[in-house]
Amino acid sequence: MNYLQLSVPDYRRKGFSLLKHAVALFFKNALPILFIVAIMAVPVEIIKNYYFYEPSDSDIFLSGSRMDNLVYLLFLSAITPMVIHFVLGRMSGESAGIRASLLWGLRKWPRMLVYSFLNGAVIAAGIVMFVVPGLLFAVWLMLLPVVVSVMDTSRINPLTVCRELARRRYFKFVLYALGGYAAFAVLFAILIALFYFLANESWITAALFDICFDWLIQLISIMLLLVFLQVKTEMKERSLEPID
Repeated sequence: MNYLQLSVPDYRRKGFSLLKHAVALFFKNALPILFIVAIMAVPVEIIKNYYFYEPSDSDIFLSGSRMDNLVYLLFLSAITPMVIHFVLGRMSGESAGIRASLLWGLRKWPRMLVYSFLNGAVIAAGIVMFVVPGLLFAVWLMLLPVVVSVMDTSRINPLTVCRELARRRYFKFVLYALGGYAAFAVLFAILIALFYFLANESWITAALFDICFDWLIQLISIMLLLVFLQVKTEMKERSLEPID
């Protein structure tokens, strides 16, 4: 195994069992994941909100910043490979120290920048082409962050890998996405309620809110990781079946 690729354990959970496992892994590792996120997100979110935060007109606490997507792409995209490295290490029983996960994410950061930008460009182009192609591209590229985080992109084409992983699994991927984002939406609603009742709107609370959001969204990263592992295991077992 080279230094840019992680080992992929067999994983056979499917459907609701997979989604439940994703939620369980997130909460089981909530504190170390929060620590990983905080190392990257605290300085970035403080600087972003200090200079660019604008109070929203809504009574519900939400950041009024328009810099979120750009900031996440440029500075926080390394969080995904960090969290995936940590959770994958815990799942496989290997040493999954925070320091090793941070170094892994920093090593993968340039690749995450390139492919995250490419991902957005492909989906945006598809949406311009009568919306439906954009939705199809979004499903096709759903596992791209995990592929880039886990595999050696100098040896493979992540877009081709994502296409093979999604082949004949579009409907299944859509259901996983709906389930994962539904669980995230529940947690996000709780987060909004907490800040609405407990916090006054300011750039400080906006930064805290964004850090909590950066933490909660890692539930989606874990869900995508489990889908990736399940599909890779399924493809591996199918390739070992005898040919009649």
